[in-house]
Amino acid sequence: MSKQLRLDVAQLTDVGRKRPHNEDNMAYVIPKDAQLMTRKGALFLVADGMGGHAAGEVASEIAVDTVSKVYYQDDGDDIAVSLLHAIKRANALIHQRAAENMLRSGMGTTCVAAVLRANVAYIANVGDSRAYLIRGGQVRQVSQDHSWVEEQVRAGLLTRDQARSHAQRNVITRCLGTQADVEVDVFTEELEEGDAFILCSDGLSGMVADEELRSIVDQYVPQESVYHLVERANEHGGSDNITAIVIRVQEVGWEPPAARRPVHVGGGGRELEEDTAIIGRVQAPMFSMPARVDDMRIPHTPLQMPSGPLHLSVNNSPVSAALAPSRPATRRIRLLSALLALLLIGVAGVGGYVFLHSQNQQAHINQALADASTQIDQAKGDASTNPADALTRLAKAQQELGTLQALSDTQHAKLVSLQADLTATTKTAITSYNQQALITPFSCSVVSAPLNNGNVAVATPTSTSNEGTVSINTIASLQDEKGKTVSYLLSDDHAIYQMDAHQTLTNKLGLAGNPQVLMMTSSAQRLVALSTQPPKGTTPASYTISLLKAQQSGALQDLNDMPMDATFSKDGLVPTVLTTSGTDVYVVLVSTADQNTATILDFPINGDKLGSTQQAKISITTSIISLTSFTKNQLFLLYRDGSVQSLQWNNGKPTPPVSVFLQHPLPAPLAIAAADFSATSPVPVPATGSSSPSSVLAIPGATFLTSGMVNNVAHLFLVDGSSHRVIDLRVAPAPVPATPVANATPAATATTPATATSGTGTPVTMELVQQYASSNLLSSVRGITPDPNTPVLYLLTQGGQTPSGLNLISLNINLSQRQQCPQ
Repeated sequence: MSKQLRLDVAQLTDVGRKRPHNEDNMAYVIPKDAQLMTRKGALFLVADGMGGHAAGEVASEIAVDTVSKVYYQDDGDDIAVSLLHAIKRANALIHQRAAENMLRSGMGTTCVAAVLRANVAYIANVGDSRAYLIRGGQVRQVSQDHSWVEEQVRAGLLTRDQARSHAQRNVITRCLGTQADVEVDVFTEELEEGDAFILCSDGLSGMVADEELRSIVDQYVPQESVYHLVERANEHGGSDNITAIVIRVQEVGWEPPAARRPVHVGGGGRELEEDTAIIGRVQAPMFSMPARVDDMRIPHTPLQMPSGPLHLSVNNSPVSAALAPSRPATRRIRLLSALLALLLIGVAGVGGYVFLHSQNQQAHINQALADASTQIDQAKGDASTNPADALTRLAKAQQELGTLQALSDTQHAKLVSLQADLTATTKTAITSYNQQALITPFSCSVVSAPLNNGNVAVATPTSTSNEGTVSINTIASLQDEKGKTVSYLLSDDHAIYQMDAHQTLTNKLGLAGNPQVLMMTSSAQRLVALSTQPPKGTTPASYTISLLKAQQSGALQDLNDMPMDATFSKDGLVPTVLTTSGTDVYVVLVSTADQNTATILDFPINGDKLGSTQQAKISITTSIISLTSFTKNQLFLLYRDGSVQSLQWNNGKPTPPVSVFLQHPLPAPLAIAAADFSATSPVPVPATGSSSPSSVLAIPGATFLTSGMVNNVAHLFLVDGSSHRVIDLRVAPAPVPATPVANATPAATATTPATATSGTGTPVTMELVQQYASSNLLSSVRGITPDPNTPVLYLLTQGGQTPSGLNLISLNINLSQRQQCPQ
């Protein structure tokens, strides 16, 4: 008995952390019919649409549905040719749909497809969605990206590492739908038992390294690995929609000699016999017959007709028209008259059908225009008072209008009028939403200036530190001897660089003994650096806290060094985060052997000296990625999952960390500002996934935490890279008790949240002051620091066209001084 191909498959798609809609699509088809499986194999597809919501989603859905149908409808035994034909058919349909609707002009999609039959895999791709083969502990990309950076790599003009961070890495050179024809690459791979394939969009391959993909797929079965792959991409930023199909080859099939066999097509198809010719196919409407059904088969039945001469019935006797004897002229006239009558009846029937269909189509268009008009009118009434509902209605209206085709002049005029109303109402709703949600666009409150590398070779988006460059990852600001603000940057070569008033890197500043500086932070007049001497032989690494002072020249004066206890290194404890409150320096150490316990060290500052260390252990939920403090020794910890906790440090006896609470849930920022919205923009709908949905402060995607004083009030600032915002919070004022009334029951006042219990520390409740949102400036923040003299935050961001690829953003956080501008 011949061996049959056996597969274990799983698929998963996720919107990611930065996109409002999922424009990816995916499918796989494993025929249950053994003969069809033997002849055509199993098909797997991933498509990544582009062109915005209501365009990208449409393009990727057309690609998946069309390829799934056309491939199995193809009679050919050449898998590569059948697959190529199906993809080209999908390209033609997408191109046609885009031409029919101006709102979908330019829409397209990538496509990566795989057919596994017997002992061979056929891979086809257009665009930058990828197919990987994992075999024997090694991972290899089978497909070839059609992108600008990949072409530069193949030409030897860019390295692979440079391509990963290049500003043009998202520019693709080939996709389905933008041209009438498209070139498709097809590759073949011999299968081996234990092979695994990954088909994915660039939302996965762009966020997770190849070796990490291999590790996850080798470690888990497909049903688990797809979840881990998506989770890992989100942990790394989730900057795009994420889609993955994982295929594990359990048993390789046997490839029989090429032979045409009778086969069953689909679930209800009839057997194709030798005297049967297919003269047409019944193709369902593209969006009413999905390619993915419970039994994983394509639900279609070919339209069939027997071959051979056409037979007519004459005088109730079957006679072959090709062999009919000669008739008198009158008989021929009668026959021709009958045929003509039948023809006229057929034409009339077709004409009636076309007329009725046209009338129904016009009625549908009129109804759609009326429904959209109702949605827009209702949104106008809600735009100022309930903008979230208004935007939801406007998005539905826009989607309805985007599907209309073949309009009359009157209908087209109505469409143009409704689109103008929709655009104006959307701008009003966006402005109202931002005002109610305390959201200020970055353009209203920031000054962004490029960072000049001066005489320092700084890594850019198109270079790496392996080429003699350094990468900047921390910024700290403090006062010099004259009270003037100076800033310093820490690089990955463990050196501190001075930055002058013109945002130019000048001097490389070393510490005594030339240790490696791992972290730095600042208070008003002091810079605190944590440095290390690497381990030598059996001697473990040693760590030192240095207290530094900025001189007028910008040079750093070393005031005091305090070595950390060597037992920390011997016990495997490693410093992870550092902060200062002005009178104390705090360091958090974590052991790789115990991820649920952290050690906090407190170094009191006495003048220009560091005092004796106090230490304590606390329980933590996951990795701490940022740390800051208020005065009065209130510490705030930001965890990798975006949750924030606080603790009070009292003479070396910290309270256990407790959750920080919010007075009200944080509304999420919209994907676009009112000033940037146009008729071709998707209507933004408020999302909930990137905000804190409850009273607990937890912001998935938060990367930095810092604090600063505004009008003598301490503020807490969070950088949320996923939603491109800086969140400004302060401690909510305590409730004022009601005035007692004689002989009355005392009025109830606000109480401690129910989750806080005795002995777990006093919870802190914060109120929202402002959110500063940007659609592009906060995608890659490298560091954040408050100005010691003015209510300004400095954010160091990576990206853009500056020589170093770095920008310094000055964010004005004083609402009373910030000039108001359109939302």
